[in-house]
Amino acid sequence: MLFEGAIGAMRPGAGLADYLVLVGIVAASIVAILLVTGAFFEFINARHPERKIQTRVNKNKWRELAYAPGSISMISITFAGGLFCQWQGWSMTPLPLTWWSIPLTLGASMLLYDTWFYWIHRLLHWKPMYRFHTLHHTSVAPTVWTNHHETIVEGVLNQSFYTLIVFVLPIAWPVLVAQKIYDQVSGMLGHAGYEHFASPLARKPWPLACTVFHDQHHGYFRYNFAHTFSVWDRWMGTLHPTYDTTVERFERIDANPKAAGSGQPV
Repeated sequence: MLFEGAIGAMRPGAGLADYLVLVGIVAASIVAILLVTGAFFEFINARHPERKIQTRVNKNKWRELAYAPGSISMISITFAGGLFCQWQGWSMTPLPLTWWSIPLTLGASMLLYDTWFYWIHRLLHWKPMYRFHTLHHTSVAPTVWTNHHETIVEGVLNQSFYTLIVFVLPIAWPVLVAQKIYDQVSGMLGHAGYEHFASPLARKPWPLACTVFHDQHHGYFRYNFAHTFSVWDRWMGTLHPTYDTTVERFERIDANPKAAGSGQPV
C-alpha cells in the first residue's frame, strides 16, 4: 500500500492527493525511525551510565514528545515537497545512480545542509527570532526524545532545505532519502545525552562532530551551532573551548569504563 502510494506520487501530473499520500509515507517512516532509534538509545544509555555527558537530569523528557506530531508533520511536508517537485520534473534533472554520482551528490548535499543548518541556527539565536527557538532550549540537558521538541516555525526553517535542494543540486531521490534517514538518526544521537561514539575523528584536526558537540550547545547555549561537522564553528569562533578535550576524555572512558564508573580519574 505504501509502495503504491509512492508510485502514484511519482507519476508526472500527479495531484494533491498523491502528494498527501507521499507526506503520509514520510511521516510513518519518521515515526518508525523515532521509535526504533529512541528505544535503542534508551537501552544502551541505561547500560552505560558512565557515558552521561551532563550531571543535570531532564525530568520532562516524555513531555517533550507532545511536540513531536507538529515537528514530524513539518518535516514530512517539506521533505515530501522536494521529492514531489523532483518526480514531477519541476526541479533539476537528477544524475543517474552510479558509483561516483552517489557519493558526490550525497557529500555535496550533506555539506550544504550543514551550512544551511549552521546559519539558520545562528538566525534562530538572533533576539528577534529566538522566540521560535526558546522551546528547544528549555531542554538544557537533552535526551534522545528532544530532537522533535521544537516549534513549527523552527521545523520549517530547518527542514525547508529538503524542499529547495532539488532545485540547486542534481541529487537522485534515493540518495536524498538516505541523507534524510541519516539526518533523523544523527539528530536523535546528538540529543542522546550520552557519548557512545567518541573518537579522534570527532575532534581536531578532523571535521566530524559527536554527541558532546550538540550537548554542549544545549548546556552552554552560545556554542556549537552546526549539525554533522565542526568546520563552521571552528571558522566562526563559535566552537566551545572544551569540546576537543571533552571528546578526548570520553575516549579514555571508552578505553577504561571501570575507572570512570568507580570515580577514578579518566
